[in-house]
Amino acid sequence: MGNLDSYRAILASSVVFQGLTTADLDPVLSASELIPRKPKELILSESSPTDGLYIVLEGEVEVFLPERAGSGAHRPSRVRLNRLGPGRCLGEYGLIDDQPSSASAEALTPAKLCFLSKAAFRRLVERHDRVGRIVYANLLRYLVSRLRGKDKELDILLLDDK
Repeated sequence: MGNLDSYRAILASSVVFQGLTTADLDPVLSASELIPRKPKELILSESSPTDGLYIVLEGEVEVFLPERAGSGAHRPSRVRLNRLGPGRCLGEYGLIDDQPSSASAEALTPAKLCFLSKAAFRRLVERHDRVGRIVYANLLRYLVSRLRGKDKELDILLLDDK
């Protein structure tokens, strides 16, 4: 992986790998692939099987719901869900539940991503207990915070100001 020190620092500050030491990150880096993406190039496709975890190292990625849903239904337009920069992750849902991707993602700019396949991720957390405990705790906190955020959004829509 090029720019190894820079990429290690980005991974160390990412929501998934936060709290890991440099020594803990070495097996993560050796199990990972560097994936380049050009602007408009898909990374994930809604309703397609997910293949692993991605961490943005360089560039920006947009997560969205396409006009044509995975079920074949049509949305009025493409729905932008999030814009991700260095240190942000995608593919984490499928890593946990083995379900198809819940959204699509594409590079907005030239991007480089750290990719950890499901099989490599599982081997990593099985062989390195400390890494597994920290990563799973980080993922759990991250997913719960997203769920709480969605609860607040729903409250804003449903609560009456009276």
